Parts: sequence; C-alpha cells; structure tokens
Amino acid sequence: MPLCTITTNLPDEKLSDTFLKETSAFIAKLLDKPETRVQVTLLPNVRIISAGSLEPCLTFYLSSFERFRPGDNNRKYGDEIGKFLAEKTGLPDSRMRVIFHDLQPIDVGFPPLK
Repeated sequence: MPLCTITTNLPDEKLSDTFLKETSAFIAKLLDKPETRVQVTLLPNVRIISAGSLEPCLTFYLSSFERFRPGDNNRKYGDEIGKFLAEKTGLPDSRMRVIFHDLQPIDVGFPPLK
C-alpha cells in the first residue's frame, strides 16, 4: 500500500491531474505493487524555503510496507524518482528531497473491505 505525498511551492496549475495519474502509475511500477493500492496526495502552493532559497522545490514522501530498509534499493528508488520528477516538473535535483518511510502493518488501519 504505497502512500505518496508531494509537497511543493509550485503552483497548482503547473501540476495537472495527468501528473497525479502518471505519478501513481510510476510508483506502482517502481515498487512492483498494484496501482489499485497506491495513493498520491499533492500539496501545491505551499510556502517552503529550501537551502536558504524560495525558488521552486518539492519534497516527495513515499511510504510502503516493509520496502525501505538499510542496504536495500533506496538509492535506486531515489535515482528513479529524481529522474521522473525532473522530467515532469523541470526542477533540478538540488531542489528536490525524497523521504522514504518503511511502514509496518501495525502503523496502518484499514476500513472494512467490501
């Protein structure tokens, strides 16, 4: 169940619904998970200062069950995410941060599935 939150000071009109759909498909493929389990939340127009600059930037938070562990694929994931985001947003690597959070089953509650 990958959960992604993208926080950015880019304006909403620069990040379309197509961007959300492409991000969802990208995460599913990257983590080898069904897209039906992926959730992407976009928070544009956020006031952010990064490295002392108000220039456009973003933080990409990605959580998934038991996926991000020391010595695993975090560097590969980070590289792929950086390439994807640079292509879609035009931001340089220096204006992006990627944060992984390894979820444990106890961390998430599910509503009853029907």
